[in-house]
Amino acid sequence: MQVFKAFFKLVRKYRVGIFLYFGLCALMTVLVASQYDSDDKESSFANNSYTLIVKDNDNTKLSKAVVDYLKTQHDVEFREYTEEEIKDLIYSEFYTAYVEIPKGFMEKHQSADALQITTLYDTEKATGSFVILQLDNFTQGILRYENAGFSLDDAIKNTKDAVETDNFVKLNEKSDKPDSNSKLYSLFLFVPYGIMSIVLWCVLPVVLRFSSKDIKSRTAISSISSHERTFALFMGSTIVCVCVYIAMLVLSGCFLKEYLFTPKWYLAAFNLLVFSLVNGAFLMFIASFPSQSMLKAKDVVINIITIAFSFLGGIFVPLELLGDDVRNVGRFLPTYWYAVGLQKIEAGSSFADVSSCFGMQAVFGVFCLAAGLAISRVYMYLKDN
Repeated sequence: MQVFKAFFKLVRKYRVGIFLYFGLCALMTVLVASQYDSDDKESSFANNSYTLIVKDNDNTKLSKAVVDYLKTQHDVEFREYTEEEIKDLIYSEFYTAYVEIPKGFMEKHQSADALQITTLYDTEKATGSFVILQLDNFTQGILRYENAGFSLDDAIKNTKDAVETDNFVKLNEKSDKPDSNSKLYSLFLFVPYGIMSIVLWCVLPVVLRFSSKDIKSRTAISSISSHERTFALFMGSTIVCVCVYIAMLVLSGCFLKEYLFTPKWYLAAFNLLVFSLVNGAFLMFIASFPSQSMLKAKDVVINIITIAFSFLGGIFVPLELLGDDVRNVGRFLPTYWYAVGLQKIEAGSSFADVSSCFGMQAVFGVFCLAAGLAISRVYMYLKDN
């Protein structure tokens, strides 16, 4: 119990680091979740809108249709300016273009000497050309429908339908493709990296301090056996891992309201729990090495472990993009089986189908515990002899 209490007293000294890494994980969670904020929404194509000056001298059915179309696409203003004022306003970018429909436009629009709509815009800017191109497409579309035998009313209606972007362009923010990943999968995929980072950076130094020569010597002459000390450190590390697990689960749950307490969520949460417990065992394995050597190389070792485990295990890079040789190496890591299990959960597998992935992670944890105890025994034997 003394070792257990002392362990958490030291952990409190690293609480700033724990909150810092948890904050980074929270930021990553928000960034990932923001990509799924509109899962059930379908947004239309957004057209660029500009400010135009429009003057309708014809005031007929056709000219009103042209003006109405421009209103749906841009901000239209009806103001009187001289030609020089209009040029100055367009040059100063107060307006993008000036459009004037001449009198008699509807009457002569089908004749050989059809009246042309007067336009003024800055030819050096693409915005003005874009507006005029829209206008020409609309008026020419009406004329083509009329030449095909449609009445003017039908030609206007059909042209409006033809140029309406919502009728042929849809941007679906949620993909229904089978290979698209859900929000649950994306959020749970990177969480192992956060747990490893918090545990190794903030808890490993505490465990290594208990493995230092001075503290070991004090423990040796006390009533606390080496097995009791190891068990207390293991339980302390496990409790910290579970606390971090709960914090990460609550954090991700804030963005997974539609998945909470569903079969998928339960399996993903259990998969993460197994991985978190394995981290406690792996922590004891690392701490079994001489503390002086580990403390000197602590930063390098932690970076290598967290980054290597994440890359080889399919956390940073999708498993299907990894080569066969890399995947074969990754099979020895808990992150690999965590990612495989998460893929099966995403595909709708049952507990029985995913249990093998849980088991492989547990095997890794048992191996770490056994190897850590063996290494500690070897170092104690070498020291005694």
